[in-house]
Amino acid sequence: MIQDKVLAGVLIGLFADVVKLIINYLFYLFNFTNVVFWQITAARFLDRNDLFKPAAYFIGAIADLTVTVTLGIVFVYVIYFTGKNYLWMKGVGFGLVVWVGLFGTLLGQAVQAKLPQAPSGIMVTIAAHLVFGLGLAGFARMLYSDGNEEVPKEESEEERMFKRVVPVPAKKIISSDARKGQKESPKSKFKKPIKLKGSQVD
Repeated sequence: MIQDKVLAGVLIGLFADVVKLIINYLFYLFNFTNVVFWQITAARFLDRNDLFKPAAYFIGAIADLTVTVTLGIVFVYVIYFTGKNYLWMKGVGFGLVVWVGLFGTLLGQAVQAKLPQAPSGIMVTIAAHLVFGLGLAGFARMLYSDGNEEVPKEESEEERMFKRVVPVPAKKIISSDARKGQKESPKSKFKKPIKLKGSQVD
């Protein structure tokens, strides 16, 4: 478990982005969308004719990874201040907010002008960001520790010295034969007096 929030956010964002890209590429292979995320992010920097060149994928990858790493750090701070309760719901909500913020404002007009999207392509971006949010929540649960987990209490030096110095009370060990003897012995320790023959009491 990682306690450093920035490092944890970087790793969580990267791993969640890998899951998001895999989902996007699978939908791309099945023709639900005609572009991949790296082309979409590159649309902010390149002209329309350059978005299908190898340079577009490289530029889009740098932009996409930078954004997702930042989002991972932000998500770690969100759960740091709000706690890990309802973590999956927080992840889904965070992913949808990112989709609305990026595709609805920052990239929306640029992407639609350079890479026109059909409704199915827009649905792919929504599904990918839902998976991205779930990935953030899942990897946050696996990797990030906010320091509030219960830690086993370590004995102090004084407690260890106390156990060494103070003797442990000895317990009386009774053998099995002695126990049988105790069970068979009568409750009273005194025996009745034996009356001798010929003895008379004046």
